[in-house]
Amino acid sequence: MNSNNKRIALTASVEIKPLLISKCWQGRRYRTCEYKKYTEEVLHLLPKKEMVEGQVGLFLTFYIKNPRQCDLDNFLKPMLDILVKKEYIKDDRYIYFLQAQKIKSSINIIKIEIVQL
Repeated sequence: MNSNNKRIALTASVEIKPLLISKCWQGRRYRTCEYKKYTEEVLHLLPKKEMVEGQVGLFLTFYIKNPRQCDLDNFLKPMLDILVKKEYIKDDRYIYFLQAQKIKSSINIIKIEIVQL
């Protein structure tokens, strides 16, 4: 699937370094203070948008300074949880397509595109 094949329902960008999943949890159940603070900051920075209902495709691009120092999949779960909390999507179980990439950049930016399937 290419985002050009479907109508983009929502786009947003936030200038922040992605948080690794290893920094999010203490054990299996408890969110770290760093994760809580990160979530609040991203929620504040993301613009208010209407929720995209139903099945969605999600395109995430992580522009980061040192892409070789981290695994791409470590960025995904924290970001998916934030998209639900911001009410961009109802629940991450409605994501039927996911494309993610990391790109070397002089500044940290997370770009989000959501398409309705």
